[in-house]
Amino acid sequence: MASVTETRPPMNLGRAAGIWCALGVAALAVLVALLMLGSVALPVSRALEALLHARSATPDIADYIVLTLRHASAGFASGALLALAGALLQVLLRNPLAEPYVLGVSGGAATFALAAMLAAVPW
Repeated sequence: MASVTETRPPMNLGRAAGIWCALGVAALAVLVALLMLGSVALPVSRALEALLHARSATPDIADYIVLTLRHASAGFASGALLALAGALLQVLLRNPLAEPYVLGVSGGAATFALAAMLAAVPW
């Protein structure tokens, strides 16, 4: 049997930037689809108007839908930022298995959160 070798282009800054830009565009497309699709179809322009409070008239169903879905979009943004933090942690330590639990970051965060709750610090 002949051995098959894979030839991949080397990872450089331009290729990495292209991949990150493509992933960012895909994430934004999913976020826009989250706002537009559902039982009530909203055009992109109306969803963006409601999101940016561009309309000064009385709120309608589109405003209610978009403002209710802000919780979902906040969760989307939180997840994206946590993923970015994990990827940066792995790059910084040059260890693909690096995670907050292994490094003690999660334990330190939990300790300070507990101390803040015990001290009744308002957030």
